[in-house]
Amino acid sequence: MSKAAELTAAIEACLGEINQENGYNTIIEGVYGVGDNAPDKARTPYLIIRLPDDEGGQNVGPTIKRSANYEIEAIFSRSAPLTDLQNCHHDILRALGIGKSQVQRPLKPGWAGEES
Repeated sequence: MSKAAELTAAIEACLGEINQENGYNTIIEGVYGVGDNAPDKARTPYLIIRLPDDEGGQNVGPTIKRSANYEIEAIFSRSAPLTDLQNCHHDILRALGIGKSQVQRPLKPGWAGEES
């Protein structure tokens, strides 16, 4: 498995932990990763992970530096109050380790790009 695939799997796993039993405000009903499609009648709220930008960059010999930007979209019902949306945003950041020291983050520190 490549480093990029490992990172994507780690992000999906972190987001899948968002529920009230784990100390979050939101109960996420499902996480749909890159390339997955949410069912038509999926229970809300759920998260969709996308890779809109995945590009190669600096070439050095046989290696190339690759960078990818992830988008995380939260889908709620139309009747969801604004506080639920705001809590979900906060929960996503917490699940990914924002605000924690690098040692405590579930996604380990390292370069944002992958050499391939």
